[in-house]
Amino acid sequence: MPLSPNLRPFITCAVTGSGGAQDRSPHVPRSPAQIASSAIDAAKAGAAIVHCHVREPDTGAPSRRPG
Repeated sequence: MPLSPNLRPFITCAVTGSGGAQDRSPHVPRSPAQIASSAIDAAKAGAAIVHCHVREPDTGAPSRRPG
């Protein structure tokens, strides 16, 4: 049975950008509350998936801390 293509748009949004994106724009969310708000706004605008990188709230640097 051949597969048929899905022609409906599928929108994703990377709310925190990648790597050093926080240094390129003051609009990149940094705190958990800002990231959550941006993700909700993206979903309301039609994004099906939100991709984010956790940031240190004070510096915006990428973080891997569970806290």
